This record gives sequence, C-alpha cells and structure tokens, in this order.
Amino acid sequence: MLMELPSEILLNIVSFVSCRDLAVLRLVSKNLRTCCDLPRNWTTLHLEPGSIPLWQLADLKSIISPHLPHIQSIYIWGVRDNIIYYLLSRCKNLQHLTICGWTTLSDHCLRLKPAQSLKIKTLELIGSPQQTNFISVDAYTLGNLMIQSPEMTNLVLGCEAHIHAETLVAELEKAYSIHASEGQLQSFQLASRRTWLKEHILRLIRIYPDIQKIYLLPAAAA
Repeated sequence: MLMELPSEILLNIVSFVSCRDLAVLRLVSKNLRTCCDLPRNWTTLHLEPGSIPLWQLADLKSIISPHLPHIQSIYIWGVRDNIIYYLLSRCKNLQHLTICGWTTLSDHCLRLKPAQSLKIKTLELIGSPQQTNFISVDAYTLGNLMIQSPEMTNLVLGCEAHIHAETLVAELEKAYSIHASEGQLQSFQLASRRTWLKEHILRLIRIYPDIQKIYLLPAAAA
C-alpha cells in the first residue's frame, strides 16, 4: 500500500518520520531507502535515547553513520563522552550541537585527536533536572576546542563547570596572536564565576570584538 503512493506523497510522509524510524524504514526496500536517504531528512536531527537514559554508541552509529556528511544540526538527549566525541569528530559539516542531559562528562569528549578544524557555530550543553549533569572539562581543553572552531558564534555551558579564567583567556590570546586573526564569538555563557575578573572579560572582548553577550552565572541552570 505504501509503495503504491505517488513519489511526492511518499517523500512528504518520510519527511515527518523520526531518524530512528527512518533507519529502520530504509531497510524495507530500495525505493524506500532512496526516499529515506535524501540529505534533507538528515540535516537536522533530534535524538533521544529511547527506553534507556543514555545513548549507546553502537545504537547511535546504526542510525546516523550512513548520513554523516549531511548532518548540520543535532539536538541530543542523554549522552556519554564517546557520543560527543563521535559527533564532533565524524560529522564534518556539523554547525549546531545542543546537548541536553548526561551524568558525567570529562575532557575526553572535547579533546579531538588529531586536532581538526570544525565548522561548529553553536555549541550548547544544557543540563537536565532528571540527571546529575556534572562536567569535568578544563580551561585548556575548552580553549583548544574554541580555537579549532573558528566559525563559532555561540557557546553555552549551562551546567556548572570550573573553567579557570586566566588559563582559558591566555590560550585564546596565544592562538589568535599567532594567526593574527580575531574570533567570531558573539555569545558566551558559563555557569561559573569563581575565577573570572573584570580583566578577563575585557581580554575576552579584545579576542572576540564582535561579542555581544557574556553571561557568567553563579550556579548551573536547573
């Protein structure tokens, strides 16, 4: 019955199917695979782990691995270190990544080896009230990620992260002075003020002259 529908109707139906279901539907027939694999169906993804609280890497790969070049925006819930590392290192055209909810994240999720240039414009780590949302990322690792993402305009760490201000700003200054360039960051939000002074903010503005918003929150957002 489904295969008897006109192609334009079938394409329209497929456009409303979740990526998890698309990964199953594409296995039914060659015609459905053609419809499901259209790049427009994989440009923006909303990924929830389903019945388990956190994604397993093998499950995620089974869904998105054939479509990595087409992915530009991802909204994902319930991640681990290896999930974020996989998305950043393998989705070469990824521009927007929003992460909602995790238990513990470490430096390993952002420390890409070998170093590579990313197309990330927006990176958001937003906590979930259902999970602990602890993140252990140091200033050096965060600074390197920002340097590897020259097109980044929006960075949000909406969970408490102890980022040492002097280390972060110094790493950014060193990198941009070597390349004689300026960053494109326009909005910066960090849920920690423990080491941030006025001089750090002024130096950050010099690195990113187009920056419009700097939010230093005293605690993680609920």
